[in-house]
Amino acid sequence: MPNIKFYVDTRNGPGTHETVSGLLPEIRSMICETLEVPRAACQFAVIEVAGLVDQPAINIELQLLSGPARTPEYLRCLGERLRDMLSGPTGLEVAVRMSSLDPVSYVSLK
Repeated sequence: MPNIKFYVDTRNGPGTHETVSGLLPEIRSMICETLEVPRAACQFAVIEVAGLVDQPAINIELQLLSGPARTPEYLRCLGERLRDMLSGPTGLEVAVRMSSLDPVSYVSLK
């Protein structure tokens, strides 16, 4: 159940939004492979925001269900890969934040 929001600062122009959107299939493949989840479990959104000049131009927030194999080190490596997949093509500073959800109390309706 990876839920990922890509907050893209509008000061970088529409090209950044398009670049991030164009990378989504590749990012989804990497996320599904790394977290061992089906494509249907993923929900991605690219959201344009107006941020402060001293903040990273792209902020990624990833929510996922916790699991024994998803240790902090494992998730840190995932975050680094995700950051690199966006910082290279965009040339911008990228921040990644993750939070794990409790599978017992998590509810999803589709």
